[in-house]
Amino acid sequence: MNREYTVVDCLPFGEGRKASVFLLLGQSNASGCSYVEYLEKTAKGENFLRYQNGYDSVMIDFCIDDHATSSEGCFQKVDLTCAYEGCFGPEVGFADKLVQAGIQEPIFVLKYTMSGYSLNYNWLRKGNRGDIYTAMEQYAKTYLSYLESKGYEITLDGVLWMQGESDTTEFKASKYLDNTRKFVSYLREDFKAYQSEEGIYFIDAGISDSPYCLPSYPEINEAKVAFSKESDLNLYFPTIENGLTTLNEPYGDPDLGHYDALDEIRLGELFGEAALTFLRS
Repeated sequence: MNREYTVVDCLPFGEGRKASVFLLLGQSNASGCSYVEYLEKTAKGENFLRYQNGYDSVMIDFCIDDHATSSEGCFQKVDLTCAYEGCFGPEVGFADKLVQAGIQEPIFVLKYTMSGYSLNYNWLRKGNRGDIYTAMEQYAKTYLSYLESKGYEITLDGVLWMQGESDTTEFKASKYLDNTRKFVSYLREDFKAYQSEEGIYFIDAGISDSPYCLPSYPEINEAKVAFSKESDLNLYFPTIENGLTTLNEPYGDPDLGHYDALDEIRLGELFGEAALTFLRS
């Protein structure tokens, strides 16, 4: 893992403004493998223009697949260019939901994702912090420190977690609840200095019933639901019951592992709806 994170000073001075920070973590549906070209075909015109123009009040730094693509240490506004070329991630729907709801304070998203890696073997290792976790921690603290140095009064309000597809073998699925408990406890311990008075919310998305998630996607989602009931800081939303699908795009040869374009937007909106339950207005 490459743990060198360049900081490019590209933000204005915050002058003591309060700002909320969210970590966007997970695997490829968090990275964003949905196609902009299909979003342009399926979204309403005014919506697509909004996504394309981006959101000046919601800024993102991203590092995907161990620097395979990144914002190169510079925060940029959330738009349709924060993933692999030609693709976008849930940050777009997330930003749109918050802005449309009238959130006024600056929002910063730190996206650190690793496509195709499990919670059991990679984010964690034998129940301890794994290589991906420790690289993510260094990444996040680098840019949290930068935001503080720019004069923003930041709180790490939440973690957006879109992961589990790579834990759907029976053995890994049987450990998913316990692994989630450990993972979130490490997050809250390691980022305690940045938490709000309430604490750090953990917003967990269910995984799909795609063929790539067989045989154990029900057990993964059951573990996510069970964890959400253990604390008011643990929030969960389903993707299957919300109608998100991987079945249609690209046309004629669908990528069954990744959400169709409008459903990737909806994934981000669902993260945003959960965040709105605790964000300052």
